[in-house]
Amino acid sequence: MTDIFSANNLLDDLLQRIGTKLQISKTQRELAEQRYNAVGTWLSKDEILFGNSMIEIYPQGSLSISTTVKPLSKQEFDLDLVCQINQSWQGKDPLKLLDSIEKRLKENKTYEGMVERKNRCIRLNYANEFHMDILPAHPLDKSFNTKIKVPDRKAKEWKDSNPKGYTSWFNERSSQFNEALFEVRAGIEPLPDEDHIERKAPLKRAVQLMKRYRDIYFEIDPDSAPISIVLTTLAGKYYSGQSSVNETISHVLESILFNLPRDGGRLVVLNPTNEKEDLSERWDENPDLYKSFLKFIRYFKKKWDYVNELSGIKEIAEELKVMFGENVTIESFKDQADYVSKVRKHNRLAITGIGSLVAATKENHATSVKANTFYGS
Repeated sequence: MTDIFSANNLLDDLLQRIGTKLQISKTQRELAEQRYNAVGTWLSKDEILFGNSMIEIYPQGSLSISTTVKPLSKQEFDLDLVCQINQSWQGKDPLKLLDSIEKRLKENKTYEGMVERKNRCIRLNYANEFHMDILPAHPLDKSFNTKIKVPDRKAKEWKDSNPKGYTSWFNERSSQFNEALFEVRAGIEPLPDEDHIERKAPLKRAVQLMKRYRDIYFEIDPDSAPISIVLTTLAGKYYSGQSSVNETISHVLESILFNLPRDGGRLVVLNPTNEKEDLSERWDENPDLYKSFLKFIRYFKKKWDYVNELSGIKEIAEELKVMFGENVTIESFKDQADYVSKVRKHNRLAITGIGSLVAATKENHATSVKANTFYGS
């Protein structure tokens, strides 16, 4: 008979709780949406810049795929937007487009002191809130595909991308696990005073935790850290339907190491929806960054293997403090312990097929657990 209070099951529940605390809050997300809608409205009203062309403003990156992670040492987080002007890019100067977006933003009294010029985008710095990176773009062609061309100031040319396609790809990859394991949620009846804990798809939660460990690992030298899009793409590429966060992280790390080139060349990470975009091109310019990536992945795998060798959730939590942050882990561990104690008193504890502890009802298909005062081994 399976021990539903095994370290593996408690670990996955704890990882879900940690991930929930790491992501930006609902209030922060709503504020971000308000801000980018306002920016989009301001940009779209410039008839000289855009003429009669349709303007699309949409999020890209972690906000669009629900893998946001709060920064370690600052309050601001990054919000990435695309400002797609549905005009042909051919024959146009990419730098002129960047300059035009910058000029338009500086014409607004709210934005003029917030503008910062970046290589491929214009950044707005909202003090104590977030950075908004606005990436101007044109469609690749007149077809219905979502590929775009974006300006690159350093290269002085147009580069390929596909944020919309990438979002669809990643969300589709995230849904590859057995969704029947989530069906028990429909029958979950929380205790009256229970706070809702979001259960995110294993791949999305795994990406959040991978990014957080990356931030902690490279805290002293953040410029050497692999960028989020590389980690996210590798995770999405190698994910194969694991139904737990723990299994997903283990499988992704193992797959990355297994697929490293054996001929001395570097791992090439392409946008799966536009293979003309090399997401890892900065490794060519600075080979030391690739070495840092390899060292990080190998150490991450070693640490994660060790976590899975531990038999007690308290021991596991001690390791997770180092990997994901002391405060967030302590809070999550306490929440889990309080929840287990509370529902056990009601003789209603159950565990779902995805390793999530829930308050059992007669209707759900989770495995019920008898009342027990023991916790934490």
